Amino acid sequence: MTASLRPLLVACLFVELVCWAGVCLAQTTKPAAELLARRSSLNPQARLVTAGAPIHLVSKESDNRLDGDVYAELAQPFARVSAVLRSADSVCEVLFLHLNVRSCRVSNTSAGPQLTLEAGPKRAAAGATYRMVYAMQVVASTDDYLSVLLSAASGPLSTSDYRIVFEVTPLDDKRTFLHFGYAYRYGVLAKTAMRLYLATAGRTKIGFTAVGNGTDGKAQFVQGERGSLERNVVRNYLALQAHASVGSGTPQAQMDARLRAWFALTERHAAQLHELELDEYLQEKRDDLARMAVPAK
Repeated sequence: MTASLRPLLVACLFVELVCWAGVCLAQTTKPAAELLARRSSLNPQARLVTAGAPIHLVSKESDNRLDGDVYAELAQPFARVSAVLRSADSVCEVLFLHLNVRSCRVSNTSAGPQLTLEAGPKRAAAGATYRMVYAMQVVASTDDYLSVLLSAASGPLSTSDYRIVFEVTPLDDKRTFLHFGYAYRYGVLAKTAMRLYLATAGRTKIGFTAVGNGTDGKAQFVQGERGSLERNVVRNYLALQAHASVGSGTPQAQMDARLRAWFALTERHAAQLHELELDEYLQEKRDDLARMAVPAK
């Protein structure tokens, strides 16, 4: 790889990292009922089994915009899941589990909390990362519904209009229904960088949506920008699942348990999500945590 190509490929990895989907927040007077109605109308063809439970994954690309949505049941009570999502610190911890997130820090402003995310490729060299600042807003919070929005006006290269949304409502005393969505817009520069990445380091990577069968009769899965989006939608859904599954122990013990849980969940989809071995992933995250312990300048 030439030195001139490296910045584009690094940027591309970051664009892949930050992709999630559909950001239509509930606008009804009964948002919990509206979210459950969406659950009932989900297309069975968008269903896949991950971590022992079915989820629905939907992605699309149109008008220089990428969207991805996950709808899933979490085997955790609503009170626990909503407590994680109401806290900017906990949301930062969720995002940090992704293998390409090098740090996440929270700052408080007059407009509300902000999350500063630093991201880059695995084994990132010094300076080979990007930063994004997300504004966090609790859009709606009731006894049976929570909606949280993260937004950023711009990102690396020519990307813009980032929207991350979490919606949750209880199914019963032990289960919570989740909608996790992500969307962003891209321009010519980001499109070029992504195509370069997908023609080189990312050329064999696939997503989760089946788009047909090969000559051998085996299913063929979406690639390209949508495939990249789908991988990261699932990675971040699994991050929330891993975080919510650990609720006791010292902060250090909880972080270690969440890292191990996230890795184990992603390995169930090794064809799409495998990048590092467990010891490599844990070492990178421990190095990241050590850097985060140093006060930001």
